[in-house]
Amino acid sequence: MKKIDEGVELFDDIWEKVYAAEQQNQKEKYEMDLKKEIKKLQRLRDQVKTWISSSDVKDKDSLIDARKLIETKMEQFKVCEKETKTKTYSKEGLAREDRLDPTEQAKNKTCDWISAHVSTLQEYIEENEVEIERLSSGKGKKSNKFKIEELVGYNLSHRYHISKLEGIMRLVTNDVLDHETVDDMEEEIDYYVEAHKDNDFLQGYDEEGFYDSLGLDDLDVVNVDRVTMKKEETTEKKKKKKSSTSTVTIPLKIGRAKVVSHSANASHGTQEDKPSVTPTKGAGPNNSLSPTSNARAGPAPTAPKVVVPPQPTAQGEKSMAAMLKGEQDRQKAAAAAAHLQQQREQQIQREHQTRQQELARQQQRQQELLRQQQLQQQQQQQQQQQQQQEALKRQQQQQQQQQLQEQQAKEAAAKQQLQEQQARQDAASKQQQHQQQQQNQLQPPPPSSNLENLLGSGIGGLSLQSTAAQHPTSESPNSVSAAVSQLSHDAASSCLGALNDSFVFCPTTHDTERQRTYIPRNPYPTPASYPTSPSHIFDNPAIFEKLGTDCLFFIFYYAQGTYQQYLAARELKKQSWRYHKKYMTWFQRHEEPQITTDEYEQGTYVYFDYETGWCQRIKSDFRFEYSYLEDSLII
Repeated sequence: MKKIDEGVELFDDIWEKVYAAEQQNQKEKYEMDLKKEIKKLQRLRDQVKTWISSSDVKDKDSLIDARKLIETKMEQFKVCEKETKTKTYSKEGLAREDRLDPTEQAKNKTCDWISAHVSTLQEYIEENEVEIERLSSGKGKKSNKFKIEELVGYNLSHRYHISKLEGIMRLVTNDVLDHETVDDMEEEIDYYVEAHKDNDFLQGYDEEGFYDSLGLDDLDVVNVDRVTMKKEETTEKKKKKKSSTSTVTIPLKIGRAKVVSHSANASHGTQEDKPSVTPTKGAGPNNSLSPTSNARAGPAPTAPKVVVPPQPTAQGEKSMAAMLKGEQDRQKAAAAAAHLQQQREQQIQREHQTRQQELARQQQRQQELLRQQQLQQQQQQQQQQQQQQEALKRQQQQQQQQQLQEQQAKEAAAKQQLQEQQARQDAASKQQQHQQQQQNQLQPPPPSSNLENLLGSGIGGLSLQSTAAQHPTSESPNSVSAAVSQLSHDAASSCLGALNDSFVFCPTTHDTERQRTYIPRNPYPTPASYPTSPSHIFDNPAIFEKLGTDCLFFIFYYAQGTYQQYLAARELKKQSWRYHKKYMTWFQRHEEPQITTDEYEQGTYVYFDYETGWCQRIKSDFRFEYSYLEDSLII
């Protein structure tokens, strides 16, 4: 028992440390210590069970109390283990954050210990009833009469306290009675539950004034029906003892006697014995008979009326006393049996009433839980719908902005190309005009035959025979120079057209960027229950400390331009990963670099391949230039 007490004290100390710990690692450490201690208590409980089942141990009350105490600590450990294993961002973990205020917790604690005492008293009542049935069966009913009456008195007292405690628990729940006032009586109720059979406790026990400190009479509390038999029994016992001390002297005449007993009014549950004595002839002196009746607990039987003739014999006196005593015993036994039957019926009625009340309470609690669940579901649906609508609006706005930006970029590029083409054409035309003017001023006009050969060989094998046939040889020099300028202008315009066509398909700056993910303009409608936006818990930087490396890489590469990408990059940098701006890849040192300078370092690195394998690969003899290192991110 000493080991059990020490183990329970140590368990309570560790229990307080578990709930007082602020860091998770400390809480896990204390939980392991708590688990070791509960295993020790379980081994002690098994030993206590063997002692309880053994017939050598007579006083088993302390062992039973120790076993119940250990089982209570086991239930506490189950609650602690469940809370520790519950994940922080699961449904249970998020629901656990909405905890009760300290006042509600104190009220629940008060109701818990009241319920525990009520359960203990009900167990005592069941044990006493089993013992009463065992003692009442067979021939030992008369010999165990006092024990039966004592157990019946205990059950009546227990039921009285159960009714009071249930009423007090309802008052505390409805905020009619202060829980602190009730907590002050916990020690008294504990003492009653533990020592209700001790004689020292019964001498100072006052049932009527037990709950006076709560002021239940001022609160107009309706008590449960209570059949108080103990006071009646004590008063009857006192009356019987007084009557037993006084002697009844009945003069009898000596002679043979004939005793006749009649039983009447059987329907009313009482028996009246009327013995009559008829004497025979004989003579003798007058004697007196003094029978003494030992009173027992129970209703007093009707006093027998005896007609005593004069001068009975000594044998008649003895037979008369024996018959009177037997009749009294039978009357007491019948009254006790009727009293027990009445108590059992009342007990059954009370149990039925309490069960109905408990069923009604359970139904009310279930209805309240259903209402709360429905309200929570409605609120969740409304929040989801609002979030979906906001997400759709954001997507539409983003798409519209992207379309406007693309259109503006295309229009600006087209305008720039047109301006460049016009500038080039103007420059080319001015240059051609200047060249033509110089040629007309400096060179004499060549003959037509030489001009045709020159044009055929100089301008890509272009034949001018048709033009020569049309124009006579006697043309003037001005007409020939105009034809040459026209042909050169046509060739230059064709070259400029080809150049302009090539500018249409020239690469732009967007071609150097990495391909973005596909964003549909008209997304497919998803169900209302499906989330359309990330949860708000991912805005907390602490959640990223618990994520794995693959998850962080996935968020970085597939949630670009978001706050989550920034948090993922910051966490990767905390884990010694460095981002290469040229290769757009994360690198980490596999070992110390072989070469280190002010501009670069060279050695073996681990890099994350996100394009081909989505895995980590090793690159040896890699030169990491510091100019490509991303240093703008601050941890």
